[in-house]
Amino acid sequence: MEHRNPKKTHAMLRFDLMIAGALALAVGLFALLYSGGGVAILTAAATEDNGEEQYPSGSPLPEVSPTPPSPTPSQAPVSTEGRLIPYMENGLWGYKNTKGEVAIEPRFSAACEFDGATAFAAENGYYGLLAKNGIWIVEPIWEAVEAFSEGRAAVESGGKWGFIDENGTLVIDYKFREVGSFHCGRAIARSAASYGYIDVNGDIAVSQKWTAAGDFSEDVAFVRSESDNSYIIDKVGEKIATLSSRQYGSPFCEGFALIREEGSSYYLNSRGQTAFKEKYQDALSFNGGYAAVCQDGLWGYINTKGVLVIPNAFAAAQSFSGGLAAVKDATSDLWGYIGTDGKYIIQPAYEEAQPFSDGFAVIKQDGVYFIINRPTEKSPLSPILLYRAA
Repeated sequence: MEHRNPKKTHAMLRFDLMIAGALALAVGLFALLYSGGGVAILTAAATEDNGEEQYPSGSPLPEVSPTPPSPTPSQAPVSTEGRLIPYMENGLWGYKNTKGEVAIEPRFSAACEFDGATAFAAENGYYGLLAKNGIWIVEPIWEAVEAFSEGRAAVESGGKWGFIDENGTLVIDYKFREVGSFHCGRAIARSAASYGYIDVNGDIAVSQKWTAAGDFSEDVAFVRSESDNSYIIDKVGEKIATLSSRQYGSPFCEGFALIREEGSSYYLNSRGQTAFKEKYQDALSFNGGYAAVCQDGLWGYINTKGVLVIPNAFAAAQSFSGGLAAVKDATSDLWGYIGTDGKYIIQPAYEEAQPFSDGFAVIKQDGVYFIINRPTEKSPLSPILLYRAA
């Protein structure tokens, strides 16, 4: 059995403890270097070496901002496809699309609806030709304008009328005191006291000798002579039929012309003969195979055979457009829309109702104008705010 010197043993223990303490201290310092404080010291040293901003030893690191999110994609441009409809805001006119989005900000004193890619609008009392991006094709220079028809539009400058094409180019000089729109290649024109017709080049096609003249339609037109007789003429001015002085005709539509004579209305066929036996208190021209007729103060519709297919039950009526017609309900005195079977597609609820075009119409309800769609099973009626009436 081995015996040790107790003093030596205690000395060795103390020495061992000293070594253990030193090792513990070393481990602690090593751990400190790799702790948060150690990182701060290393970071500060690194920034000092790089000549960058210094941070005190042991101080917390500055907060690092998170990576900024990717920029939000810019908002998609407002669609100008389809109809652009005039609307008013603060006394000025602009344009909205059929979603109710502002396509052209309001800045015009007057605005016509777009016809294709262009529209007439006015600033400071003069009209110009506008593109769908809101940029002028022709700056406002005209005193008055008419809608485009057959690629020509009548414009007035200096008290005289001429015609422009769809690019805004003057194609018929300002030389007429009064004009109409082109139909069947002819436009009403007056240079002095009497009316005649010009062709698309501005040349006289029918001499100016009539006291009144109507637009051509289906290659014929109604005119009135100095003797107060009415005639149906062809495109070169030849008389096709003679009417009495009491007969006033509207342009032919779908083979029929509406005649008004001493408080009654009826229809002529293309041969100038009375088309149906029935005469009406009032009537509208045919459109879409139907014509609105009024008897005893109520309106209904006839077909092209003269048969009353929708009874006279409405306080007022408009022509069919796109298979729908606006009618005023005789009980509520509000407007709605019917189909060709006479049944309401859109119930009467409106103070005003405009014809449908490209699947949309403008209505007025409680003093506010809305755009409405033609309802279907998949697309119910969804009014979109247009503007509040002034």
